[in-house]
Amino acid sequence: LGVVIMEIVDSHMHLWTPETHHWLQKVRNGGHPAGKFEPVLTYLVDQYKNDITGYNITQCVHVEANWAGDPVGETKFIEDIAKSNPEGYPQAIVGHADLSADNLEDVFKRHCQSKRMRGIRQVLNHHPTKPIFSEQDHDNFLTDPKWLSGVALLEKYNLSLEMQVLPCQMKRSAEVAKKFPGVMFMVDHCGLPYERDEAKMKEWREGLTELSLYPNVYCKVSGMFATDPTWDQDSVTSVVKPCLEIFGVDRCVFASNFPVDRINGTFGQLINALSVVLQSYSEEEKQKFFASNAKRFYRL
Repeated sequence: LGVVIMEIVDSHMHLWTPETHHWLQKVRNGGHPAGKFEPVLTYLVDQYKNDITGYNITQCVHVEANWAGDPVGETKFIEDIAKSNPEGYPQAIVGHADLSADNLEDVFKRHCQSKRMRGIRQVLNHHPTKPIFSEQDHDNFLTDPKWLSGVALLEKYNLSLEMQVLPCQMKRSAEVAKKFPGVMFMVDHCGLPYERDEAKMKEWREGLTELSLYPNVYCKVSGMFATDPTWDQDSVTSVVKPCLEIFGVDRCVFASNFPVDRINGTFGQLINALSVVLQSYSEEEKQKFFASNAKRFYRL
């Protein structure tokens, strides 16, 4: 099977404009670990299709991206896009919610009016000393009883949770996964290994190992061009290989994280870099990694 004809499900992408996602203006010239967002300030289905030309992307999953205002507005925005392009991209939606909010159940109910709704993401990454790696202004959620009751409510609505955390938060994240065996969790972007010195990579590997103990946790293999803007094959391999070894190929899913990773590389470069890491894997295992695991997790 050639890479081009092989089916690919992209389990993490974003569509946005500076009008719908106001934060983009702040990072157009930098101030984000991935670099300058100027080239991807407006990213809609046409731009996405252009980027994936030549590859057999049958389905993709849209993940919330800090929409300005009521998070259900983003779900409606994406629903309209999905209904108006012939491929039906994106086929699944991960919406935003603050799991500690008083009106959480109302937000879930309104999100779930979309038949594409599959899960929730509330970014949790908070770095104690390096604000550039923080997308959350505190690190209390993972042990906050109110937030944890929000995690419990996910099960009632059959919603998964994207775990966007840093290595220093993984042990507490694993405790959450342990507490809620009925909720499916997805570790975003390989667990955001921004810091690549040996001590930090050891902490990252240990954190992933802890998370992998629970069968309700999967790992999204993405973000390699965002966590290392000057990436090369060795850099990609050093992040992807441990994910595959720790979680096993059955619980790893491919994602582009476009247009964030698009800032530092093309879709072809991403597939080629992953193909090098996967060269010793069977065709069946590659098919799981690139498509069927994501279909299972996101019910596609």
